[in-house]
Amino acid sequence: MYNILHKVYHSVRSYANRLYGGIMDIIWYMFDMIGTIAFAVSGALVGVARKMDIFGMTVLALATAIGGGIVRDVLLGYFPPNSLRNIVYVTVVLVVTVIVFLIYNSRYRKHAMGPRSRASYLLADALGLASFTVTGASAGFKLYPELPIFIVLLGTITAVGGGIIRDMLAQRIPSVLKEDVYALPSIIGGIVYYLMVTSSWDSMAVYGAFTVVLVIRLLAIKYNWSLPKVGKTKPVAK
Repeated sequence: MYNILHKVYHSVRSYANRLYGGIMDIIWYMFDMIGTIAFAVSGALVGVARKMDIFGMTVLALATAIGGGIVRDVLLGYFPPNSLRNIVYVTVVLVVTVIVFLIYNSRYRKHAMGPRSRASYLLADALGLASFTVTGASAGFKLYPELPIFIVLLGTITAVGGGIIRDMLAQRIPSVLKEDVYALPSIIGGIVYYLMVTSSWDSMAVYGAFTVVLVIRLLAIKYNWSLPKVGKTKPVAK
């Protein structure tokens, strides 16, 4: 009787683990897709601001949306990267770019430009930052749960990598190097994720980290938070 109950227990536990793993995979994919869409919007909007044609907008959207994920997958040894193996990612970016292009070439163009365009860009960028922090950190934890520094840095690299590529292509100083508070929310979010996933709050880790990154980034935008900078001095390097 004991052996039967023991086998039933392990069967149920095994099924629950598989079910939980499947649910977590769905949640991971959901956040990865949110980040892809959000960063595609921000990349396309930078193309609009730089007065690029639809090809230029598409290049920036692709770089922003899948650049960080490609870096993440390469660091984890996944090759080809997931975004290049799964056609859904590129398709979503192309669709988003076309939608942004049509909006800015329609009768609503005047309403879309100016402050609203800036607000849309900042919101999309914040959503992408939060989503990719979660996907990067969780992917790192799945393979190397004993390396907290790697997990936090992988989340940050995933979140800011695409934006760095975008800004370099658009001939801008990368936001992560000059923006008010940009990479710091991602670092904090990665730490929150690790602390939660290694505690009794593991099932809420992705939501907690996502919320922390998004809230800090939006507050930084609203209140113009910034990190300390060197005051006015004579240039020591060019």
